Amino acid sequence: MPKVYLSEQDRLNARLTAWVYGQMKLNKVTQRDLAEELGVSQPAVSWKLNNHSYDFTDICCFVKMFKPDAQELNRLLGGEV
Repeated sequence: MPKVYLSEQDRLNARLTAWVYGQMKLNKVTQRDLAEELGVSQPAVSWKLNNHSYDFTDICCFVKMFKPDAQELNRLLGGEV
């Protein structure tokens, strides 16, 4: 089986997706709730999460909604801790 190498962007998006799913579960937030915050439809949120596809506005919304501390945010975005 061939090796698959992920780009830094792909790794960041995968970390972000895992974190968002974890925060949704922890805070009992549904995709519908997230869609309302983002100003998009629930199917659009599902697509974003399944395809690990986010823009800057999405990330800002996640931070606003889930309020990570500085250390968590730094770890999430791949900075040095």
